[in-house]
Amino acid sequence: MTTVKISIGLRVIICFVTLWPAVYFSEAVAGYDAYTAWEDWARLRLGVQAGLASSYDRSGGNNDYSHYESPLGLLTTDVNATVKTIEGPGVIYRFWMPHVMARRHFVVRMYFNGETTPRINSDSTAIMGGTFSYFADPLITTCAGGQVCYEPIPFAQSLRIETVNKEFPPWANRHYYQYSYLTFPPGTAINSYTEQLTLEEQQARSAVVSLFENVGKHPAGGSQAAIDVNTPATVIGSDLSITLADLTGPGLIRKLNIGMPDANDMELDGLRLRVYYDGNSTPSIDVSAGSFFGTGKGRALYKSIPLGTDSNDGFYCYWPMPFRESMLVQLHNTTDANISIDSAVVQYEVGANVEKMCYLHVIESTSVRQSGQIYHPILSTTGCGHYIGDLLYVEQDANSFYMLEGDDVITVDGTITLNGTGLEDAYNGGAYYNWVAVQPDEPEGEYPRSATRPLNGILYVSREEELARADQYRWRIADCVPFSKSIEVNVENRYAITGSKWTSVAFWYQYPCVDGDFDYDCDVDFSDFAVFASHWLQSGCEDPNWCGGADFDSSRKVGIEDLAVLVEHWL
Repeated sequence: MTTVKISIGLRVIICFVTLWPAVYFSEAVAGYDAYTAWEDWARLRLGVQAGLASSYDRSGGNNDYSHYESPLGLLTTDVNATVKTIEGPGVIYRFWMPHVMARRHFVVRMYFNGETTPRINSDSTAIMGGTFSYFADPLITTCAGGQVCYEPIPFAQSLRIETVNKEFPPWANRHYYQYSYLTFPPGTAINSYTEQLTLEEQQARSAVVSLFENVGKHPAGGSQAAIDVNTPATVIGSDLSITLADLTGPGLIRKLNIGMPDANDMELDGLRLRVYYDGNSTPSIDVSAGSFFGTGKGRALYKSIPLGTDSNDGFYCYWPMPFRESMLVQLHNTTDANISIDSAVVQYEVGANVEKMCYLHVIESTSVRQSGQIYHPILSTTGCGHYIGDLLYVEQDANSFYMLEGDDVITVDGTITLNGTGLEDAYNGGAYYNWVAVQPDEPEGEYPRSATRPLNGILYVSREEELARADQYRWRIADCVPFSKSIEVNVENRYAITGSKWTSVAFWYQYPCVDGDFDYDCDVDFSDFAVFASHWLQSGCEDPNWCGGADFDSSRKVGIEDLAVLVEHWL
């Protein structure tokens, strides 16, 4: 009988291995669908890698312009340059430049799949101005001194980006640029850019345009299967919690609303949103309401695609939040006084497909810059998942925006993968949010106090006699940053004064530990099967660590039932 069971188990695994490549590659969501496949925002991105081609100073200095893949070094004359060569398949999801430089007609040439003739042969003025091909508003926008293009540019095999550097002075000839991209596993079917969209691509683009033009509404629309858990007006006592939802899985939270129209800053800072998954005693989200939603402290009311403060139901969060066993959502009052809320709603679906789905995590980090400090830490975690953006609140007691000189630096699996060109650049602004090199034709005008967009914005910016402040956000939905072992997200604060205050709220999806993932790489594959096989038919597993942790069903032996669990999580 044992021999029969082993044979059956091995045949099941062989079947899974045979089918694996088709399943694996079909999980890749690229192009416009990366925005509109809402549930897939939370899905694991195995084999997907993020990159950033930018003009950052390779020497480690602050001359973050006119640097390229080749020729190396700071270029100061008119010369052809290769911006970046990328091996695919992949998609460029974001092209950013400061407004003042984008209108200087910097050449943009893109060669696809080793071709010798560029399929894209234009310049920054045409692309950012919305006069190139089908590239147009709202996927191209101007915001607080920066211009950004979110039109996906796919490539099947490779992409080479070229430009022509300009001699300077003048100052506006300094070439600041960023191209955010993802590459996918070999064999992923991606059609390269062509000047004309197919009918299917036109429909996909129209869906994204609708998403951008209808911020504040649920990105996935309505759901007949959705269930609302409503919390009426209530008062939360000092050091007490209320439960907004206590759910049994598998399931998926579609939205979270909290109504607090009359709350003051102390209440918004003192009321914490806490989310617990699968019975864990440590919350995966534990953030003040003000910081989580980006509200209070004079910040602008805003609507973005996944998060906002301006809706009929109060503050809203539309990030998909899957869970397998259970999910507990609470509000906890950390102050010495009562806090009132007008309403709260948690909307969810039961029985959702949570295969390869990650859990939403959010962390708040606050630091006061010390002498010699180089970075403010936004996120540092191990495991696998993908980083999807943050809110960042910065202020210093000085009449200077020099704090905005710091670059964002993202280290993925131990290697610096993305290096930006300046703080406001990371949030799609530019030129100190249009407070220098002022462009009078900006939508919010000169010296804006705020400017908000579907994926990025400045919620409050000001430079007074003895105070400079900037509160900003950016969401990386299509251009997320996957990681398989670890990720660190930092922003330089070396250019801010000692004593400056930095608070960040980082959002990321992380894959939960599963039975059979012995090497903690977020999949169950041959290496894990080898570990499992080494413990096959062992018995007397009194302790979970005995038998190598292969006794998944706690039966004190490793057998066919444990093999079934391994197969369930295979790849």
